Amino acid sequence: MRSPFFVPNATAMRFALNAMQVRAAKSGVGQYIHALMESLLEVERNHHFTLYCSPQNVVNYRFSAPNYEARVWGLPERARTFRLLYEYSFLPGELKRRGYDLFHGLSNFLPPRRVCPFVVTIHDLTYYVQPERCPPVRRRYWYAMTRRTVDVADAIITVSHCSKSDIEHFFPHTKGRVHVIPEAPHPRFRPLGVARDCSGLGAAGIDFPYVLFVGTLEPGKNVERVIRAFDAIAQDFPSHHLLIVGDRGWLYEGILAAAENARAASRIHLLGHKGDQEVVELMNYCDVFVFPSLYEGFGLPPLEAMACGVPVITSNRSSLPEVTGDAAILVNPESIEEISEAMRRVLSDDAFAGLMREKGLARAREFSWKKAAKETLRVYQLVLGNANS
Repeated sequence: MRSPFFVPNATAMRFALNAMQVRAAKSGVGQYIHALMESLLEVERNHHFTLYCSPQNVVNYRFSAPNYEARVWGLPERARTFRLLYEYSFLPGELKRRGYDLFHGLSNFLPPRRVCPFVVTIHDLTYYVQPERCPPVRRRYWYAMTRRTVDVADAIITVSHCSKSDIEHFFPHTKGRVHVIPEAPHPRFRPLGVARDCSGLGAAGIDFPYVLFVGTLEPGKNVERVIRAFDAIAQDFPSHHLLIVGDRGWLYEGILAAAENARAASRIHLLGHKGDQEVVELMNYCDVFVFPSLYEGFGLPPLEAMACGVPVITSNRSSLPEVTGDAAILVNPESIEEISEAMRRVLSDDAFAGLMREKGLARAREFSWKKAAKETLRVYQLVLGNANS
């Protein structure tokens, strides 16, 4: 395979990427890092990649490519405050000592001292756009880190034009340095083509039709309104259940209360965290996927559901219309009535549901991690060209 950086007789470059800020459990950012790293190693065989990992998350990033190293560095995850201070005090020296050609911070932040060309991926600015979604102490920390990061970054990668607009709004001096590289569904998200009773769901006792939500249980994901919207139509669809998949996040208690107090409480199931393949199966066999989030930098779950051939209801705000195009039913996320009526339409109109499945599959095919990896390498090339000019 011809390298995107291919120059005859050129010396191989050494790129360092940072995954240390990501927890051991695969979050959305963790999924991004895994998929991007996997694809970078697929499309680029000449240059060398070192991924800095924490002792806890390194298990998620073991790749067998000869031009890849997972380097465990820093302090344990449980020592969060000291770990961050350690990373940002000593990481620049580590990068300089090992002589990297470029450093890429994959999770919003960069060290304060620039010792080689710096690239950062800023996934979103939720804590600026909707500050009420973040605990105050964490928000102040993120504000300070983001200001320093955009000042030292040679290039900023973000995942949607919506996020680019937010970055340039809050930090006008970044204009000209922000590059949009969309995410994509992992290839495992696809129609499985087997009957549900032959899948793992049958063994798990899920033998009923259901509506599905996947995401962190926190107010910004709008899960309470999903519950209330389902409750509003539950009596008209007595065989359907609502399955809610995701870890508990900040201020999750209201979501638990909404589920417990619903009239259809016996048909509302909070399943907690599920593994990658379990989520694929759950998406494949749901009748509709509902994701009316209040704000997303990209919003990958709706695209993953589309890739599985499932009708999608999502928000008409932030990046979600940009990502889903005309292949999803867009609703006002603050209107329980709009969410419930969208559910009703999909569940009662087979022809419409079939049309949305076909549109979703076509839309999902427009996104590719291989394309994202190649565009990321082009940003590296641009930054290195500017550094050497």
